[in-house]
Amino acid sequence: MNYFKYELWSNYKNDNQLRASKLQQTTGNNYDDYQTIAVTKSNQNHPPPSSTILNTINAASNVPKVSYVTSLWTKVKNAEIHPHKREVEAALLANIHNPHFDQVVVFLDRVDSAETCLRFQQETSEIYGEVFSMTADQSNEILSVKLKCVDVHTGQPTYYQMFQNALSDLVTGDVVVLANADMAFDDTISLARHLNPEVLAVLGTRGFSDRMPPVVKDIYGQMMGTDYMTNLEQLNGEWNTDMCRKTLFSWDTYIFLKSTLMGRLNSEDFKRLNTNNEMVPFYMNENGAESAALWAVQQSYPFTSIYNACDRIHSWHFHLTPKTHKDRETPWLQGSSDVHSPMFTPKGYVPKPWGGVQTRVPHPFAPKNPDCVHAGNCFLPLP
Repeated sequence: MNYFKYELWSNYKNDNQLRASKLQQTTGNNYDDYQTIAVTKSNQNHPPPSSTILNTINAASNVPKVSYVTSLWTKVKNAEIHPHKREVEAALLANIHNPHFDQVVVFLDRVDSAETCLRFQQETSEIYGEVFSMTADQSNEILSVKLKCVDVHTGQPTYYQMFQNALSDLVTGDVVVLANADMAFDDTISLARHLNPEVLAVLGTRGFSDRMPPVVKDIYGQMMGTDYMTNLEQLNGEWNTDMCRKTLFSWDTYIFLKSTLMGRLNSEDFKRLNTNNEMVPFYMNENGAESAALWAVQQSYPFTSIYNACDRIHSWHFHLTPKTHKDRETPWLQGSSDVHSPMFTPKGYVPKPWGGVQTRVPHPFAPKNPDCVHAGNCFLPLP
C-alpha cells in the first residue's frame, strides 16, 4: 500500500469539543493542531501530536476519561507464534490509534522465558511506527502517554481477576471498556464516554466485513496482508459473522463506570461448577464464559438496565485465523442431559444460573431495548 492515512484525532468535534476549547483557552493552541494527521510512505511532513499536547488535552478537560482494558498472552521465546497473535496485535494498534480511548491497558500473561512488558512496549512501538510511518521517537512518545502494560506473573487472569484489574488504580479512566484482545473499535466508541452510571453495556461484535471503517480495516491489512480476506480463508475464521444481528446471547465487551462496581464484586460469583461439582474460576476465552460473567456482574450491582449497545457502538472482530479457545479438562457441569427436562443443558453450554439454552432455559442476556432505551437515558450529555 503506497498511501496509508490515519486520523489520530478525527471526529473530536462530535463529543470532545470541550477538550478543544479548553486546550485553546489554556495553551493558545488551535483545535486543528491535533484534529487530523495524514502520513504517507513518501511524505512525513505532518508529525503526530506530541505527548505534551496529549497530556494538556487530558489535564485541561473535566470530560470523563475512557480506558480500554484487555488481557494478552506473551510471546514465549523460540516458540512458534500463532497467526491469531498477529491479529490481536493489529486490534491493539487500532485501539491505541483510536482517539476516543484515553488509555489502553494491557495485562500481559507472562510465563517463564516469555517477553516482559518492557520488551512488549518496545515491539509495539516498532510495529506502530512501521504501520503508521512514524519515527521511533514519534511512536514512543505517543505510546508513552497512551499505553500501559502490566506484567501478570500468575498466568492468564480469570474473568474475576480481569474485572478486578479493570477496577485497579492502574486504570485511570472513569469509564472502562473491558474486551477480548481481538476486538477493534471505531469512532462509535465515543459514546462510552457518555454512559449512564446505572447502565451496564455489553457489545456483540459486528464481525469482520466491508462495513467496518477503512481506517480500521486498513490496519488489519497492514498487519496481516490480504490472504486472510479471501473466500478460501473465510472457512478458517469468522469472516462477516455479525453477532450483533445474529443473536442476543453473544458479546465480547463490557462497558461500565469504575465507580459503580468498585468494591462490589464477589469472587464466588465468578466461578462455575465442574463435573466434580466443584466451583472453579473461568476465563475470558472460554466458550460460554461471557454468560457466566454477566450473571456474576448482575449479582454485584442492581443496574437499572443491562444493555446490548452493539447497534450504537461497533466492535470489529480481528479473527479470520483458526480459533484458540482455552482447552478445558473438565467441561461445564450439565444441568440435565434429558432433552425433556426444563434443566436440559447440552454439553459445552453453561448451566443455570449462569446460562442455559436460549429456547429452553433462562439465559443471561442483554436486550437491545432495555428501560434506558425507552427512557432515552442509556447515554447522558457530558457535564
